[in-house]
Amino acid sequence: MAKPGNIGARALAKQAGGLLPGIIDFHIHTGPDIYPRLLNDVEVARQAKRAGMRAVLIKSHVTITADRAQIARAVTGLPVFGGVALNWQVGGLNKYAVECAAKLGARQVWMPTTHAAHYLKYVDHVPMFAKAMPKDIQGISILKEDGSLVPEIGPILESIARNRLILGTGHLSPREGLALIREAKKAGVEKIVVTHPSASFVNYTFDQMREALHAGATYLEHVFNDCTPQVAHPLPPSSLGDAMKAIGPESCIMSTDSGQVVNPPPVKVMAWYIREMLQYGFSAKAIRTMTAANPGRILDL
Repeated sequence: MAKPGNIGARALAKQAGGLLPGIIDFHIHTGPDIYPRLLNDVEVARQAKRAGMRAVLIKSHVTITADRAQIARAVTGLPVFGGVALNWQVGGLNKYAVECAAKLGARQVWMPTTHAAHYLKYVDHVPMFAKAMPKDIQGISILKEDGSLVPEIGPILESIARNRLILGTGHLSPREGLALIREAKKAGVEKIVVTHPSASFVNYTFDQMREALHAGATYLEHVFNDCTPQVAHPLPPSSLGDAMKAIGPESCIMSTDSGQVVNPPPVKVMAWYIREMLQYGFSAKAIRTMTAANPGRILDL
Protein backbone atom coordinates (compact mmCIF):
# COMPACT_ATOMS: atom_id res chain seq x y z
CA MET A 1 0.00 0.00 0.00
CA ALA A 2 1.33 3.45 -0.85
CA LYS A 3 2.38 5.59 2.10
CA PRO A 4 0.03 8.36 3.27
CA GLY A 5 1.11 11.69 1.86
CA ASN A 6 2.49 10.14 -1.29
CA ILE A 7 1.21 11.96 -4.41
CA GLY A 8 0.35 8.63 -6.02
CA ALA A 9 -1.65 7.58 -2.98
CA ARG A 10 -3.64 10.82 -3.00
CA ALA A 11 -4.37 10.44 -6.70
CA LEU A 12 -5.54 6.85 -6.17
CA ALA A 13 -7.74 7.91 -3.28
CA LYS A 14 -9.33 10.62 -5.41
CA GLN A 15 -9.91 8.21 -8.28
CA ALA A 16 -11.38 5.61 -5.90
CA GLY A 17 -13.78 8.16 -4.42
CA GLY A 18 -14.82 9.14 -7.92
CA LEU A 19 -15.83 5.56 -8.64
CA LEU A 20 -18.25 5.28 -5.70
CA PRO A 21 -21.29 6.88 -7.41
CA GLY A 22 -23.52 4.24 -8.93
CA ILE A 23 -21.93 1.22 -7.26
CA ILE A 24 -23.57 -1.41 -5.05
CA ASP A 25 -22.17 -2.90 -1.86
CA PHE A 26 -23.55 -6.44 -1.98
CA HIS A 27 -22.55 -7.46 1.56
CA ILE A 28 -22.77 -5.25 4.68
CA HIS A 29 -23.35 -6.22 8.33
CA THR A 30 -25.52 -3.74 10.22
CA GLY A 31 -27.03 -3.27 13.64
CA PRO A 32 -28.98 -4.14 15.64
CA ASP A 33 -27.12 -7.42 16.01
CA ILE A 34 -25.82 -9.76 18.71
CA TYR A 35 -22.33 -8.82 17.53
CA PRO A 36 -21.01 -5.25 17.78
CA ARG A 37 -21.77 -3.31 14.60
CA LEU A 38 -20.61 0.16 13.67
CA LEU A 39 -23.85 1.45 12.11
CA ASN A 40 -27.50 0.52 11.92
CA ASP A 41 -29.43 -0.14 8.71
CA VAL A 42 -30.59 3.46 8.24
CA GLU A 43 -27.16 4.95 8.96
CA VAL A 44 -25.52 2.65 6.40
CA ALA A 45 -28.12 3.56 3.79
CA ARG A 46 -27.77 7.29 4.46
CA GLN A 47 -23.99 7.18 4.10
CA ALA A 48 -24.24 5.15 0.91
CA LYS A 49 -26.77 7.58 -0.53
CA ARG A 50 -24.56 10.58 0.30
CA ALA A 51 -21.72 8.85 -1.55
CA GLY A 52 -23.96 8.44 -4.59
CA MET A 53 -24.11 4.66 -4.35
CA ARG A 54 -26.92 2.84 -6.13
CA ALA A 55 -27.91 0.27 -3.49
CA VAL A 56 -26.74 -1.88 -0.58
CA LEU A 57 -27.52 -5.39 0.65
CA ILE A 58 -27.54 -5.90 4.42
CA LYS A 59 -26.81 -9.22 6.05
CA SER A 60 -27.08 -10.80 9.49
CA HIS A 61 -25.78 -14.14 10.67
CA VAL A 62 -28.70 -14.47 13.10
CA THR A 63 -31.90 -13.05 11.65
CA ILE A 64 -33.82 -12.12 8.51
CA THR A 65 -32.86 -8.66 7.21
CA ALA A 66 -35.44 -8.29 4.43
CA ASP A 67 -38.00 -6.54 6.62
CA ARG A 68 -35.40 -4.17 8.07
CA ALA A 69 -34.22 -3.40 4.57
CA GLN A 70 -37.73 -2.19 3.67
CA ILE A 71 -37.70 0.25 6.59
CA ALA A 72 -34.24 1.58 5.69
CA ARG A 73 -35.36 2.06 2.08
CA ALA A 74 -38.51 3.91 3.19
CA VAL A 75 -36.55 6.22 5.50
CA THR A 76 -33.67 7.00 3.12
CA GLY A 77 -34.99 6.47 -0.40
CA LEU A 78 -31.99 4.26 -1.22
CA PRO A 79 -32.66 0.73 -2.51
CA VAL A 80 -31.75 -1.50 0.45
CA PHE A 81 -32.02 -5.28 0.16
CA GLY A 82 -31.82 -8.09 2.69
CA GLY A 83 -31.93 -11.84 3.04
CA VAL A 84 -31.48 -14.70 5.47
CA ALA A 85 -28.53 -16.88 6.52
CA LEU A 86 -29.53 -20.43 7.46
CA ASN A 87 -27.87 -20.65 10.86
CA TRP A 88 -29.41 -22.18 13.99
CA GLN A 89 -31.07 -18.90 15.06
CA VAL A 90 -33.55 -19.33 12.17
CA GLY A 91 -33.70 -23.10 12.50
CA GLY A 92 -30.72 -24.05 10.37
CA LEU A 93 -31.64 -25.67 7.05
CA ASN A 94 -35.20 -24.46 7.44
CA LYS A 95 -37.40 -24.10 4.34
CA TYR A 96 -39.93 -22.11 6.37
CA ALA A 97 -37.32 -19.43 7.12
CA VAL A 98 -36.65 -19.18 3.39
CA GLU A 99 -40.36 -18.84 2.60
CA CYS A 100 -40.78 -16.21 5.30
CA ALA A 101 -37.80 -14.23 4.04
CA ALA A 102 -39.13 -14.38 0.49
CA LYS A 103 -42.51 -12.99 1.59
CA LEU A 104 -40.67 -10.16 3.34
CA GLY A 105 -38.89 -9.25 0.10
CA ALA A 106 -35.55 -11.01 0.58
CA ARG A 107 -33.13 -11.08 -2.32
CA GLN A 108 -30.50 -13.57 -1.05
CA VAL A 109 -30.43 -16.80 0.94
CA TRP A 110 -27.07 -17.81 2.35
CA MET A 111 -26.27 -21.34 3.33
CA PRO A 112 -25.00 -21.65 6.95
CA THR A 113 -22.28 -19.16 7.84
CA THR A 114 -21.13 -19.00 11.47
CA HIS A 115 -22.78 -22.36 12.22
CA ALA A 116 -21.49 -24.24 9.19
CA ALA A 117 -19.61 -27.35 10.30
CA HIS A 118 -16.75 -26.42 8.02
CA TYR A 119 -16.53 -22.91 9.47
CA LEU A 120 -16.41 -24.16 13.06
CA LYS A 121 -13.08 -25.80 12.28
CA TYR A 122 -11.72 -22.27 11.73
CA VAL A 123 -13.82 -20.34 14.22
CA ASP A 124 -10.75 -18.59 15.68
CA HIS A 125 -10.45 -16.84 12.31
CA VAL A 126 -12.75 -14.16 13.75
CA PRO A 127 -12.02 -13.84 17.49
CA MET A 128 -15.35 -12.07 18.12
CA PHE A 129 -17.28 -15.09 16.81
CA ALA A 130 -15.07 -17.57 18.65
CA LYS A 131 -15.76 -15.90 22.02
CA ALA A 132 -19.53 -15.79 21.43
CA MET A 133 -19.94 -19.30 20.01
CA PRO A 134 -21.97 -21.62 22.29
CA LYS A 135 -19.83 -24.50 23.55
CA ASP A 136 -22.46 -27.08 22.65
CA ILE A 137 -23.01 -25.92 19.08
CA GLN A 138 -23.40 -28.63 16.47
CA GLY A 139 -22.09 -27.61 13.08
CA ILE A 140 -24.44 -27.75 10.08
CA SER A 141 -23.33 -29.69 7.01
CA ILE A 142 -25.30 -30.03 3.80
CA LEU A 143 -23.69 -33.37 2.95
CA LYS A 144 -24.31 -36.83 4.35
CA GLU A 145 -21.40 -39.18 5.00
CA ASP A 146 -21.75 -40.72 1.54
CA GLY A 147 -21.36 -37.30 -0.07
CA SER A 148 -25.00 -36.87 -1.08
CA LEU A 149 -26.99 -33.82 -0.04
CA VAL A 150 -29.10 -33.92 3.12
CA PRO A 151 -32.86 -34.05 2.37
CA GLU A 152 -33.53 -30.56 3.77
CA ILE A 153 -31.67 -28.99 0.84
CA GLY A 154 -34.23 -30.01 -1.81
CA PRO A 155 -37.19 -27.97 -0.48
CA ILE A 156 -34.90 -25.01 0.22
CA LEU A 157 -33.62 -24.96 -3.35
CA GLU A 158 -37.16 -25.35 -4.67
CA SER A 159 -38.22 -22.27 -2.69
CA ILE A 160 -35.20 -20.26 -3.81
CA ALA A 161 -35.90 -21.15 -7.45
CA ARG A 162 -39.63 -20.44 -7.23
CA ASN A 163 -39.06 -17.06 -5.61
CA ARG A 164 -36.13 -16.18 -7.92
CA LEU A 165 -33.83 -15.56 -4.95
CA ILE A 166 -30.04 -15.45 -5.02
CA LEU A 167 -28.37 -18.49 -3.47
CA GLY A 168 -25.16 -17.70 -1.55
CA THR A 169 -22.84 -20.52 -0.53
CA GLY A 170 -22.13 -18.98 2.89
CA HIS A 171 -19.28 -20.57 4.82
CA LEU A 172 -19.54 -24.05 3.31
CA SER A 173 -16.43 -25.94 2.27
CA PRO A 174 -15.55 -25.99 -1.44
CA ARG A 175 -16.69 -29.64 -1.60
CA GLU A 176 -20.09 -28.71 -0.18
CA GLY A 177 -20.35 -25.57 -2.26
CA LEU A 178 -19.65 -27.35 -5.55
CA ALA A 179 -22.19 -30.08 -4.75
CA LEU A 180 -24.74 -27.41 -3.83
CA ILE A 181 -24.22 -25.46 -7.06
CA ARG A 182 -24.75 -28.55 -9.20
CA GLU A 183 -27.94 -29.47 -7.35
CA ALA A 184 -29.19 -25.88 -7.40
CA LYS A 185 -28.90 -25.73 -11.18
CA LYS A 186 -30.88 -28.96 -11.46
CA ALA A 187 -33.54 -27.40 -9.21
CA GLY A 188 -33.84 -24.36 -11.45
CA VAL A 189 -32.00 -21.80 -9.31
CA GLU A 190 -30.94 -19.06 -11.71
CA LYS A 191 -28.71 -16.87 -9.51
CA ILE A 192 -25.85 -18.39 -7.49
CA VAL A 193 -23.02 -16.55 -5.75
CA VAL A 194 -19.95 -18.20 -4.23
CA THR A 195 -19.48 -16.28 -0.99
CA HIS A 196 -15.90 -15.02 -0.37
CA PRO A 197 -14.11 -18.03 -1.93
CA SER A 198 -10.70 -16.54 -1.12
CA ALA A 199 -11.37 -16.35 2.63
CA SER A 200 -8.90 -18.49 4.54
CA PHE A 201 -11.74 -20.52 6.11
CA VAL A 202 -13.34 -21.20 2.70
CA ASN A 203 -10.25 -21.27 0.49
CA TYR A 204 -11.28 -22.29 -3.01
CA THR A 205 -8.37 -22.89 -5.35
CA PHE A 206 -8.47 -21.06 -8.67
CA ASP A 207 -9.39 -24.35 -10.32
CA GLN A 208 -12.29 -24.81 -7.88
CA MET A 209 -13.46 -21.26 -8.62
CA ARG A 210 -13.51 -22.08 -12.32
CA GLU A 211 -15.27 -25.37 -11.56
CA ALA A 212 -17.95 -23.49 -9.61
CA LEU A 213 -18.62 -21.23 -12.58
CA HIS A 214 -18.67 -24.19 -14.95
CA ALA A 215 -21.14 -25.96 -12.63
CA GLY A 216 -23.51 -23.00 -12.77
CA ALA A 217 -22.42 -20.29 -10.33
CA THR A 218 -23.21 -16.81 -11.60
CA TYR A 219 -20.52 -14.87 -9.73
CA LEU A 220 -17.69 -15.24 -7.26
CA GLU A 221 -17.99 -12.62 -4.50
CA HIS A 222 -14.67 -11.35 -3.15
CA VAL A 223 -14.93 -9.34 0.08
CA PHE A 224 -12.47 -6.85 1.52
CA ASN A 225 -13.17 -7.79 5.13
CA ASP A 226 -10.77 -10.70 4.58
CA CYS A 227 -7.99 -8.08 4.39
CA THR A 228 -8.89 -6.13 7.56
CA PRO A 229 -8.13 -6.38 11.31
CA GLN A 230 -11.54 -8.04 11.82
CA VAL A 231 -9.88 -11.37 11.01
CA ALA A 232 -7.01 -12.96 12.92
CA HIS A 233 -4.81 -13.35 9.85
CA PRO A 234 -5.73 -10.72 7.23
CA LEU A 235 -5.01 -11.51 3.59
CA PRO A 236 -2.98 -9.07 1.52
CA PRO A 237 -5.29 -7.24 -0.92
CA SER A 238 -3.25 -8.77 -3.74
CA SER A 239 -4.77 -12.16 -2.84
CA LEU A 240 -8.18 -10.87 -3.90
CA GLY A 241 -6.64 -9.20 -6.92
CA ASP A 242 -4.94 -12.43 -7.96
CA ALA A 243 -8.22 -14.36 -7.75
CA MET A 244 -10.22 -11.79 -9.68
CA LYS A 245 -7.51 -11.54 -12.32
CA ALA A 246 -7.35 -15.33 -12.69
CA ILE A 247 -11.13 -15.64 -13.10
CA GLY A 248 -11.90 -12.37 -14.88
CA PRO A 249 -13.92 -9.33 -13.75
CA GLU A 250 -16.95 -10.45 -15.74
CA SER A 251 -17.44 -13.31 -13.25
CA CYS A 252 -16.68 -11.47 -10.00
CA ILE A 253 -18.33 -9.14 -7.50
CA MET A 254 -16.37 -6.82 -5.21
CA SER A 255 -18.14 -6.21 -1.89
CA THR A 256 -16.94 -5.17 1.55
CA ASP A 257 -18.50 -7.59 4.08
CA SER A 258 -17.98 -4.61 6.40
CA GLY A 259 -19.83 -3.04 9.31
CA GLN A 260 -17.59 -4.28 12.11
CA VAL A 261 -16.63 -1.82 14.86
CA VAL A 262 -12.92 -2.39 14.21
CA ASN A 263 -13.25 -1.27 10.58
CA PRO A 264 -14.14 2.08 8.98
CA PRO A 265 -17.72 2.69 7.78
CA PRO A 266 -18.71 0.58 4.76
CA VAL A 267 -18.48 3.48 2.29
CA LYS A 268 -14.88 4.09 3.36
CA VAL A 269 -14.06 0.38 3.24
CA MET A 270 -15.38 0.24 -0.33
CA ALA A 271 -13.25 3.26 -1.30
CA TRP A 272 -10.27 1.52 0.34
CA TYR A 273 -11.01 -1.68 -1.61
CA ILE A 274 -11.27 0.20 -4.91
CA ARG A 275 -8.05 2.07 -4.19
CA GLU A 276 -6.21 -1.20 -3.54
CA MET A 277 -7.53 -2.75 -6.76
CA LEU A 278 -6.54 0.33 -8.79
CA GLN A 279 -3.09 0.05 -7.30
CA TYR A 280 -3.10 -3.68 -8.09
CA GLY A 281 -3.65 -2.82 -11.75
CA PHE A 282 -7.35 -3.17 -12.47
CA SER A 283 -8.82 -0.55 -14.76
CA ALA A 284 -11.68 1.70 -13.69
CA LYS A 285 -13.84 -0.16 -16.22
CA ALA A 286 -13.05 -3.54 -14.65
CA ILE A 287 -13.81 -2.21 -11.18
CA ARG A 288 -17.14 -0.79 -12.38
CA THR A 289 -17.98 -4.21 -13.78
CA MET A 290 -17.37 -5.84 -10.38
CA THR A 291 -18.94 -3.13 -8.19
CA ALA A 292 -21.84 -1.87 -10.30
CA ALA A 293 -22.72 -3.98 -13.35
CA ASN A 294 -22.48 -7.47 -11.86
CA PRO A 295 -24.22 -6.85 -8.52
CA GLY A 296 -26.83 -4.73 -10.32
CA ARG A 297 -27.52 -7.55 -12.75
CA ILE A 298 -27.97 -10.22 -10.10
CA LEU A 299 -30.20 -7.89 -8.03
CA ASP A 300 -32.34 -7.20 -11.14
CA LEU A 301 -31.63 -3.47 -11.00
